[in-house]
Amino acid sequence: MATRNVNLTKQLDQFVEQKVATGEFQNASEVVRAGLRLLSERDEDRAAKIEALKSAIQVGLDDLDRGDFEVVDDIEAWANELGRRAGD
Repeated sequence: MATRNVNLTKQLDQFVEQKVATGEFQNASEVVRAGLRLLSERDEDRAAKIEALKSAIQVGLDDLDRGDFEVVDDIEAWANELGRRAGD
């Protein structure tokens, strides 16, 4: 396992110490690894959301290319109609 030296702010150092003191973690390394796992999961979630958005954008662009779209002059009326349809 790789060893790294890190500098923590006083607040983060106290947080790590508190987590160890409560027995939630056995040592500072476990606290840091848990934090890094969460950061990694967050990055993966963000990447998945970006890919989903890219896919949705492509669907919309493909619809535009096919001429499959609706021109809306009154956005409020259009939104109200969508809401009414959703309630049916």
